[in-house]
Amino acid sequence: MKVFFLNIPYHSRFTRESRSPGVAPSGTLYYPIYLSLAAGLVRKHGFTIDFLDAPAKDYDLARTEERVEKFQPDLIVATTVTASVFHDVQAMERLAQKTGAMTMLVGTHPTARPLETLKMSSRLDIVAVGEYDFTILEVVRHFDQGKSRAGLSGVQGIAYRLDEQLILNERRPWHENLDEIPWASLIYRDFLKIEHYSYGAQLHPEVTIVSGRGCPYQCTFCVFPQTITGQRYRPRSVKDVVDEMEFIQKTWPHNKEIMFEDDTLTVDKDRMRQLSEEILRRGLKVTWSGNARADFDDVALLKLMKKAGCRLFCVGFESADQAILDEMKKGGATIQIRERFVKACAEAGIMIHGCFLFGGANETPATMRGTLEMAKRMNLDTAQFFPIMVYPGTRAYEEAKASGELDSENYDEWLRGSGYYASQVHRGELTGEAIAKFTDRAYHEFYLRPLFMLRKLWQCLVSPQECSRILYGFGFFIKKLLTREKAS
Repeated sequence: MKVFFLNIPYHSRFTRESRSPGVAPSGTLYYPIYLSLAAGLVRKHGFTIDFLDAPAKDYDLARTEERVEKFQPDLIVATTVTASVFHDVQAMERLAQKTGAMTMLVGTHPTARPLETLKMSSRLDIVAVGEYDFTILEVVRHFDQGKSRAGLSGVQGIAYRLDEQLILNERRPWHENLDEIPWASLIYRDFLKIEHYSYGAQLHPEVTIVSGRGCPYQCTFCVFPQTITGQRYRPRSVKDVVDEMEFIQKTWPHNKEIMFEDDTLTVDKDRMRQLSEEILRRGLKVTWSGNARADFDDVALLKLMKKAGCRLFCVGFESADQAILDEMKKGGATIQIRERFVKACAEAGIMIHGCFLFGGANETPATMRGTLEMAKRMNLDTAQFFPIMVYPGTRAYEEAKASGELDSENYDEWLRGSGYYASQVHRGELTGEAIAKFTDRAYHEFYLRPLFMLRKLWQCLVSPQECSRILYGFGFFIKKLLTREKAS
């Protein structure tokens, strides 16, 4: 059984594994982490695979077809998201026609809308629902053993086509022992180039991995925990994580940073202590960063993490308005707690990349302005601003739909022409267009402040490593300014 794993070609640097899929203003391109983990698991069990990240390699569909045809797969597995699902289904149709292979879509959108996704094309055979590593493996084993499509009724975590019927099976339980899944970096080594990927706040080149899945917090807009990873933290063992960090540094000596794309890396303080101590015990000289929650103010632990190589946290501050935070179910992340977090990180020498959302429930021009002014005051290293994106499968989507504030369910309208994400939410008299325009303005006001630019100039003078990252990101920022589209 031969399996082709594909990140389907679309816009250049189109990211599907971001929490807001699309082309990012910073030029960020995420690794196809979860697709890589699934591919590694299938390969570990003896099956022949190929793997292509078409947006990273700038492959168009014709070139992708050539690569897939040459491999002659029995099954093509591709990831999809709401903003690209129509395009992705059409691409899978063409690949199925060219190769005769079975097709399977995985990811956040098929999880939220499995039967709807299957209905989009008669050439789409299977979709995965939820966490899909072991689901794909079971499907591959099923057909490798010569079993019929009718026998798929026993495979958890899929919806599939059987003649004219569309059948939805029961969901697969979350997998507990994540150490059983081969490292994503093994697939990166064999099929990807780390230079193709960048994360606006990280040094370049960087390697992104996950040390655990799921998040116990209940943020209504966050799509991954509500669809793919779950709302309970399931960590890998510290040994397995640090073993992979060592492998990364030996495989790519020129790599400058490891990014942990866990939904919330800092959920378990004891584990953060153990991770830091293990890095130091091995004498591993590595720079790393991760997604953190703004309630982590243990200065002693932060200093230990800094000593072990922690450089930066990516933090979802979202809004300066407490009522909006409460509606988002940010759960305890009050303004005062966040101020203590920022102060503690500054004392430990850990930088912060702040993430902010415009368009939460009951948002107004005044609350958006308050959030932007707070972002300016926080002395952050970098920041990103998003119009709120409410995806199928999230409580935020259902709430916006119920309140009549969801503007469109036509998924083709969820991107601007060049691939930038486009929110489909309005709040009262505050239109979606107004939210998008303010988001663009926020980038300009935040990054073009004279004091901020002087700080970045000083950072360049004292740290060549940071200077390279600053100049790399600034190039994408200028490109966005020069090619800015009408907000929509």
